[in-house]
Amino acid sequence: MDDEIAWAVETSKDGERWRFFGKAWTKPGEPLLLHGLPRFVRYRRVDQDAWSRPLERTGDHPMALVDLDRCSREELWPSPSHTGMPVLLPGGGEGRRLRFEYTTDENRWTGAVEFRGLRQHRD
Repeated sequence: MDDEIAWAVETSKDGERWRFFGKAWTKPGEPLLLHGLPRFVRYRRVDQDAWSRPLERTGDHPMALVDLDRCSREELWPSPSHTGMPVLLPGGGEGRRLRFEYTTDENRWTGAVEFRGLRQHRD
């Protein structure tokens, strides 16, 4: 995680009242997948104070791909092309997408996310 950027993410139903959604880590220039977002999302690097402009929902899909450098949001169904990307789940679970596959009729899917972290000891 040493070469990654930490991001704080907040969400809002109305664009006025914000709630902490979670913290995610990305490599420089890497987009972030977010699952189950409400209407608005904003984010900031944890080492900076300024929040991005609010990004409003653009579709009715379960996940959003946020380009953190360009400040853009796209709702989507994940695909195999999203394998390896960081993903942030409601409640703050963060990890990397290991796989996402559809059945041949595309009516069912399976996916896997690897969660990771750093255990810090208190003295």
